[in-house]
Amino acid sequence: MNDTIAVYLTEVVNALTDVGIVMPVYKQKPEFLKAALESVLSQTLPQFRLIIVIDGAPEMEPLVRLFTKDDPRIEVISYPENQGVPHALNTGFEVLYQDPAILYLTWVSSDNIYRPEFLAVLRSALAKGPDELGLAYSSFQNIDDRNTPMYDEAALAALRQYQGRPKEKLLDSSIIGVSFMYKAVYAKMVQGGYSLAPVEDYDYFLKLTDHCDIRYIPVELMDYRVDSTFSVSAQLKSVEAHRYWRYTYHLSRHMARSRRGIPPEITVLFPLQQATPAAIERIENLYEQTFSNYICCVLDLSPDQQVMALLGQIAHPTTLFEWHPSLTAAEALRTRIFQWQTPYAIVLDLNSFSYVTDLEFLHQQLAKSPSYALASCYSPDHKDIGFRTGLLAAPVRSNELFYTQALSDLLSQHPMPLGELP
Repeated sequence: MNDTIAVYLTEVVNALTDVGIVMPVYKQKPEFLKAALESVLSQTLPQFRLIIVIDGAPEMEPLVRLFTKDDPRIEVISYPENQGVPHALNTGFEVLYQDPAILYLTWVSSDNIYRPEFLAVLRSALAKGPDELGLAYSSFQNIDDRNTPMYDEAALAALRQYQGRPKEKLLDSSIIGVSFMYKAVYAKMVQGGYSLAPVEDYDYFLKLTDHCDIRYIPVELMDYRVDSTFSVSAQLKSVEAHRYWRYTYHLSRHMARSRRGIPPEITVLFPLQQATPAAIERIENLYEQTFSNYICCVLDLSPDQQVMALLGQIAHPTTLFEWHPSLTAAEALRTRIFQWQTPYAIVLDLNSFSYVTDLEFLHQQLAKSPSYALASCYSPDHKDIGFRTGLLAAPVRSNELFYTQALSDLLSQHPMPLGELP
């Protein structure tokens, strides 16, 4: 047995049935459903309640009953029409909330495989932890449709490092992943339960952690099936689907920061004279950045609002549009820079960020820069981040992140403050 698992299983769990599980089921390959159910039903922690919610796929109910063989731990709820994963989860958890004996909750997918210690290890971590610990989660292995592991040890080590970051990093990325359990007492504090598909799990964890702490267990407790035929991830391959996923992902983080009173840190100013494919590519490039705590203001300098019409089709919760048909880019920037209160600001041109982490690293470096630094920018070879120390040394460079006051001073004082802009 893995040493990490052994730490959490130093005593045999003989508790009453205090773990509740929900499995939403829509259309699924029978072999995947069978493997998922068998893995849950053969847990080393045998005491649990499993609510299976069949969500608009009545043809799956005979298979579910065949594979579960009237197991008394299972209750099946079936809806004739598909109403989505959040509705199915909320339906199952509402049943479990009525049972005062249920102290710990999780949900499982109908195509993943859960290792025998999955429930016991996560429950033990929560039961032995402090009261403020509300969510425990672990690493996981990716598998393909043939159950073949996709991560070698180096990849698993990288995943453990990624997931093991502190709680505040949950605002930047979904470090919890797909192997988790949380306390019912905190779940009942979450207003509205699961929502905001297709990021309902990430959004829920952000709402849950408004009230509690988290703990990471660096061991693989389940196998996550990547892009199986009926999975949500397999349905996000089109441009439109990916844009909607990205919008909800940004929205969940924006709402969490609003609830917690965390203000935006960067103002992004994007002056555009015309709507072009390059402009679409550039703003998509911004939206793909790992850093998300910004306000983006698109300054439409066109005579007919063509920029607003085109870029406004790509939804983002913190992007604003302003029409300034009679101003130059420099004039529009000078007008707007004074009206934002963020510590940092950046002016976009059509030169994209090279990597999704560029804005994050520029922000990190500028935040800890020497007191005389005014801005941060990558070197031409993209190997180093350097600092601007004088306003008149050069115009605004591509992807240069400023202290807002420094950018304001540059726009006010420099006779030609801008490089080539769209």
